[in-house]
Amino acid sequence: MNYKKVFLIIFILILIVSLAYWIYQKFFFNPCEWRSINCCYEYGAIWACVDIRNFKENCSKFVLCPNVKTPKPNKSCVYENGRCVVK
Repeated sequence: MNYKKVFLIIFILILIVSLAYWIYQKFFFNPCEWRSINCCYEYGAIWACVDIRNFKENCSKFVLCPNVKTPKPNKSCVYENGRCVVK
C-alpha cells in the first residue's frame, strides 16, 4: 500500500476522532455538580454548584455539622459559557 494513502487514512481518522470528542465536550459533558463546600453532607451541608475538574475537597478530621437536614438543591447545576451556573 502506498504510504501517502496510509498517511491520509490516519489523518482522516484523527480528524473524525477529534470532531467526535469536540461534539461530546460541547454538547454532552457537564463538569458541574452540586458539592458540599463545608464537608457536611446530609445534615448541615452548604451546597455550591462547582466545576468538579477544579474542586478540591479540603476537610479537617473534626467537622461539626448542624443537625439540620439540607438536601442538594433541586435546581440544575450546568456548564454554560465556560462556568458553572444554577438554572
